[in-house]
Amino acid sequence: MNRNTKHTHIFQPIRVGRLTLKNRIVIPPMMPCLATPEGRSTTELAAFIGRLAKSGAGLVSFGESSIDMDRAYDHIATLNLGSDLFVPALAVAVEEVHRYGAKATIELSHAGALAYEVLLNGKARISPSPAPDYIAPLYKGHRVEEMDQAMIDQVKQNFVDAVGRCVQAGFDMVSIHSGHGWLLGQFLSPSFNQRTDKYGGSLENRMRFPLEVLKAIHDAYGDQIALDMRVSGHPRLPEGMLPDEANFEELITFLQAAEPYLDMMNFSAGFIPVLETGEYMIPSYLLPHMTNAEFAEKAKPHLHIPISVAGSFVTVDEADEFIAQNKSDMVGMGRACLADNEVFIKAEQGRDDEIRPCMRCVYCAGRIQPPNFKSIRCAVNPLIGRELEYPDMLSMAAKKRKVMIIGGGPAGMEACQRLTELGHTVLLYEKGPELGGMLHTASAQSFKQDLVQYMRWMIRQTMECNAEIHLNTEVTEQLIREVNPDVVFVAVGAVPLYPAIPGMTRENVAWAGDVDTKKVKVGETVVIAGSGLTGTECAIALAQEGKKVILVDMVKPEDFLKGTSGLVILTLVRMVQELGIEIHFQSVIKNVTKDSVTYYDEVTQTEHTIRCDNVVNALGMTLDRDLVERLGSVVPQSYLLGDCSGKAQNILTAVLDGFTYSKRI
Repeated sequence: MNRNTKHTHIFQPIRVGRLTLKNRIVIPPMMPCLATPEGRSTTELAAFIGRLAKSGAGLVSFGESSIDMDRAYDHIATLNLGSDLFVPALAVAVEEVHRYGAKATIELSHAGALAYEVLLNGKARISPSPAPDYIAPLYKGHRVEEMDQAMIDQVKQNFVDAVGRCVQAGFDMVSIHSGHGWLLGQFLSPSFNQRTDKYGGSLENRMRFPLEVLKAIHDAYGDQIALDMRVSGHPRLPEGMLPDEANFEELITFLQAAEPYLDMMNFSAGFIPVLETGEYMIPSYLLPHMTNAEFAEKAKPHLHIPISVAGSFVTVDEADEFIAQNKSDMVGMGRACLADNEVFIKAEQGRDDEIRPCMRCVYCAGRIQPPNFKSIRCAVNPLIGRELEYPDMLSMAAKKRKVMIIGGGPAGMEACQRLTELGHTVLLYEKGPELGGMLHTASAQSFKQDLVQYMRWMIRQTMECNAEIHLNTEVTEQLIREVNPDVVFVAVGAVPLYPAIPGMTRENVAWAGDVDTKKVKVGETVVIAGSGLTGTECAIALAQEGKKVILVDMVKPEDFLKGTSGLVILTLVRMVQELGIEIHFQSVIKNVTKDSVTYYDEVTQTEHTIRCDNVVNALGMTLDRDLVERLGSVVPQSYLLGDCSGKAQNILTAVLDGFTYSKRI
């Protein structure tokens, strides 16, 4: 352990079965969707997992992987352990983990009744029982075959064979997925498992198959590889929905029965058959930090092997303190490692201020979820998923240029940092008194503290990156000529869009950004025009203050929050319902008066009037085309970045613009 670190607990080594891990940090399973369609590892996946290992973590997990090629698959472009043919390529990826002194593990699962239909080649899904009525719509409409003894025996053998292939590939550990409502969890579930034979009914019967799987693996390979099991500490179901699922005493009984076959256990939460619980598997900025920590803490006194827990441990400080209090032996930190691939190295070297914070926007998870199945990316770290394109981060530019950046928002700041790394001479001009741009507005609500931390980090890194920073300076064409740069990056942002609706410029109408930042105060009843992410977050913040809020939008209900990560949508929808926020879909605002809004309902073809104190404009942003064209026309090599580019923008695309254009010049 480096003596410069203040994190004296998490960087202590730990013994896990036959392994000694160099520290207590686990990179939990994160599915990158970088395998081939049939489940073979790729050079892209090896480079991705290698970059995670380079972070300094002690244990690095390959994302959820299927145990066979028959009916276990739940995701396109994930690893498959169903054939010996896949072992050589997988071994290359394992070597990448070992290259950085980390141990390699992999999560093995069978989706059961939640298998992805497209991948089954016309076969039925299999499960302990027919799918229950409450199963999520995503999994309905496909035949589920109840497993007979031959199927049970075959799946058990498939688990054993998959572990054998992991041994061949050089893995140090395997993690058997018994949580989240996958096949082993379906057997454990009192509501899902309706069998009347020795595998159903009592807890003793319901846990029989998972225990048989664990024992078979232990007997075959327990002396060659460490064994871990992942469980849901709590299903996190809507209150009163399936109360028997939340029996923690039953869970402890199962864990104690499983313990003789295991070297480690790790805790998550959620129950995928009910999609609403997904928000707790990968918690967003709308949920508290360390969301699932309580379950590890409650289980630890009952177990004698090391345990780990994952779920929004955002900072190394949080993880270190949790271990210091003996509430867990290890902590899983996945997205923190995506945001900064050197997070644990920096923390161990006492360079905590340099760690790029994770915003918990869940963009990474949103890309890989059905029906997207896109390769993993990170909103704040453009290198993620592009490891082959940028194997050595950024190499110095062959030709040094003088670059003028106009605008200190996320695009301008990212470009500023990257350009100075490349060795260019950089001058950044911001018309306001501080850097940050729209990040100040976007992070104003009380539930945006993760974004606040990211904004502060970006500002600090930009101010310290050896660029020439000019604040309170509005750029004109004349100033550009005086500076005489080789290249100009125009990143001046955008302005609120005000459609031609009668009354939308009245004094009682405010832009959502001004409401969020408290520059404008609103009354007790507020109509928000626009139900996108901006409007919905504004509505939630106002409703939390006790105000009556009504959202009005032209979109259909099925398009509500379209483009936002599904995991964020789950939480937003729940909060909207709990706070009693009204939404009028497929409705067009026709007129705004000093105390009302009139809208036309396109479904019922009727007009309605809502009495209100204020109207909030959340209808989007638009570029100042004249300004952009003037500033972008002085120097031949000029580029438009971020919101002023005219493309649909968010923090992700702004940061990516700053990154990619910096490499382009």
